[in-house]
Amino acid sequence: MKNPKKFLPIAALLTLFSFSACEKAYLTSKQVEITTPVSFSADLIPIFNESCATPNCHVNGGPPPNLMSSDAYDQLTQLGYVDTSNAEESILYKLMTSTSNPMPPNGLLPAEEIAYVLAWIEQGAQNN
Repeated sequence: MKNPKKFLPIAALLTLFSFSACEKAYLTSKQVEITTPVSFSADLIPIFNESCATPNCHVNGGPPPNLMSSDAYDQLTQLGYVDTSNAEESILYKLMTSTSNPMPPNGLLPAEEIAYVLAWIEQGAQNN
């Protein structure tokens, strides 16, 4: 190479493009913090009923977990969708915050609803 300085701007530009092409698969920061106790039946079931336990989705005969109010708690806790020791690594939370394959498929839930789910898991995923 006769003039390596000529290639420096090209290398810098390629590096910049390689970083900008990366896509985060999950939202990583808490957008809303819930500081009050979360009730599974009062806070989460309405979220599941509106966005998840809908026809052809997470209901009897649909893809797991079944999030109908009578089955949701057992499905989430017994099938391993929640990890109370590391809430942000819970399958449920990761599915709800995925940017590449969000649940529900029509787009991410509002940040406050996701925060309630995360807070419930962090608070021990109680059936309350």
